[in-house]
Amino acid sequence: MLNDFIRLADENMLNGLEKPKQITLLTESFTPDNGLLTPTMKLKRAFAKEHFKEKIASMYEMDPMRPKKKK
Repeated sequence: MLNDFIRLADENMLNGLEKPKQITLLTESFTPDNGLLTPTMKLKRAFAKEHFKEKIASMYEMDPMRPKKKK
């Protein structure tokens, strides 16, 4: 997945700050029922930031992921 993100970022001429350095895949859905989305399906940013605080902090502690080179 990281390779795809980097490829798309390169194709759309994103700069280094706009390219992902770390990703985490979640199994939890974003829904109004769990409080991550409003009834109009917009992200509740403050709630999501608090909800995923530990996951976000752990990503900043990791070394940046590197895309795998094609063989």
